[in-house]
Amino acid sequence: MRRRHPRSTPPARRPPTSGLRIIGGTFKGRRLLAPRGLETRPLPDRVKQALFDWLGQRMDGLLVVDCCAGSGAFTFEALSRGARRVEAIEPGPHAVPVLRANAAKLGAPPNLVLHPLPFRAVLPRLHAVDLLFADPPFAWYADDPGQVAELLRLGARCLAPAGRLVIRGERGGDLPEMPAGLVEGERRVYGRSWLALLQRSGADTATEETSGPLR
Repeated sequence: MRRRHPRSTPPARRPPTSGLRIIGGTFKGRRLLAPRGLETRPLPDRVKQALFDWLGQRMDGLLVVDCCAGSGAFTFEALSRGARRVEAIEPGPHAVPVLRANAAKLGAPPNLVLHPLPFRAVLPRLHAVDLLFADPPFAWYADDPGQVAELLRLGARCLAPAGRLVIRGERGGDLPEMPAGLVEGERRVYGRSWLALLQRSGADTATEETSGPLR
C-alpha cells in the first residue's frame, strides 16, 4: 500500500513585533509595530537620534516624504516632531498592513498620506518637498543601482529650492553618479550603515551649521 504523505502547507505569516518606539516629540515613547524578517530594516533608535541631532529636533511646518517607508519609523518620528504633512511611500505587501496599523495606533493622523505604490508612481506628483528621506533596500546598491539612480533623479525634481534629501545605505554600497541638479553635501557612518545628505546644486549652505535645524 502506498503511504500517503501529508499535504504541506505554506508557513503562516509571522505576526509583527513591537520593538520600535518614537523617541521625540508629541508621540514620544509610543510603541510601533515592525514586520518580522529582513524585508524591512527599521531605523535603530541610535541612528534616529543621530539623524535628528544632525537635521534638527523639530520638523515644524515641513513637507516630508518617507520613501521606502517600511513600518513608518521615520514617518511617525517626523509627524511627532511637527511636520506639516508626511507622504509615506511603501509598496511592500508585508510592510503596508503594518504601516497602516501603526497609523491607526496613533489615531490616524490627518496630515499623513500613505501611498502603497512604487516610488516612481508617486514622486513625480509631489512638489516643494522640504525633506525627502529614502531608505531603499540595501541590495539595490549592488544588484539594481538603476533603481537608486532613478530614486535620486525623481527625488531631486520634487525638492523645494532649499529642500534636502537624506538617503540611507550600507557599508560597501555606494551612491550612483548624482543626477543633474543634486549634489552630496555630507555623509555620516553609523555602524554598518551610512546616511548621505544631498541638496539641490546652487543651494546656499555656506552659513548654515550642519547640526542646526532643517528649515
